[in-house]
Amino acid sequence: MTAKRRQFISPFQYNPGQDPTVVTYLQGLKGGDAPGTFLLVGANNSPGPTPVGLVYQGPLDAVNKNGVSGSGTWSTVAVPNKFGAAGTSVYGPDNLGAGLGNLVGAYTRDLRNKTPSAENPAVVGFVYTGAVDGTTGRGWRSVQGTTQLGTKGTYTFVHSVDGGLAVGNTDNADVDGITGYFSLNSTAFIVELATGRQIPIRFPGERDPLVTHTAYGIWANGQGSYTIAGGSGDALNRSGGRLEAGEGYLIDYDSITGKFSNYTDFSYRNRDRTDLISHFEGIYRTENGNYRLPATSVGLNNEEDLAIASIVTVKRNERGGFRAKARWQDLDVRRSSDGEDSVLSTANSLYGDVTVGFANYPDRNGGLTQLDYVTQLL
Repeated sequence: MTAKRRQFISPFQYNPGQDPTVVTYLQGLKGGDAPGTFLLVGANNSPGPTPVGLVYQGPLDAVNKNGVSGSGTWSTVAVPNKFGAAGTSVYGPDNLGAGLGNLVGAYTRDLRNKTPSAENPAVVGFVYTGAVDGTTGRGWRSVQGTTQLGTKGTYTFVHSVDGGLAVGNTDNADVDGITGYFSLNSTAFIVELATGRQIPIRFPGERDPLVTHTAYGIWANGQGSYTIAGGSGDALNRSGGRLEAGEGYLIDYDSITGKFSNYTDFSYRNRDRTDLISHFEGIYRTENGNYRLPATSVGLNNEEDLAIASIVTVKRNERGGFRAKARWQDLDVRRSSDGEDSVLSTANSLYGDVTVGFANYPDRNGGLTQLDYVTQLL
């Protein structure tokens, strides 16, 4: 049997006019209405204070015209003005068919240089149901997460949606400025799209205030069963306040009983290392019941910082939990124009044999050129 070839398209972008200041971030992916098509979401200049939300419908092909990739249709998406949104970033879709879907993400707010607070948050999550191009005005709902301390979060992100439930995380960071956001004490939660009710994800054991959990992916298995993916971290070097260990995790949730089970964490290539953190950025369930996770692993040591994009396969064991040993496949991301290898890569979402993410390519001045990518098996 001939091995399948992996194709990279980098960039796959929405940049009419090819403005060099515009960078497209691909953040969520599901299947489209027709075979070979996809529902892809993200944002232009996502980490900035005023990102522009994006939705793409169609095949992920190498067509490119004037900075616009693909032979499908792009739409710009914005949270309505009544929410006080300065910018919109779409993180996850769920295709409901016939041009309808659920979208989740976050919107930024202009605090006019004030410090974020529970009453005046910097970033607020959202859920949306309606036409997948975001045009259903009454389909939007804001989501301000509740932390483990019972307070409203100043930063809330809703990352993934499937089967009527969405997941995200929130915290009380007081960073003044969106691009400087970083947290070591995020609280992960579920939100019901129909009611807006939030459900804190209950992890096993005692939660140290310096332990953080994020929720970046959710998959509906059927019959009220869901599997959630994300990352956990622990600031082991407490004197320095630096994150030194982190792992990806999977956990099951039964929406009928409200119980969580089978929490299992995973380190990069199944290694026991304290200078490399790994994080699951999404989740996909195959037809035979295995899970495929897009993962990003980042090195934090005195030698160098690195980011590695991987596809991780996890199987169930005979008891119904997850096998502790996963299969890791690293992605050698390459730029389409010249085959240049990315030196810092992320894997942001996965559906079937397709993965989307972000790459950094060396330039002639010793810096890095930032571009997104799509990769698929042909």
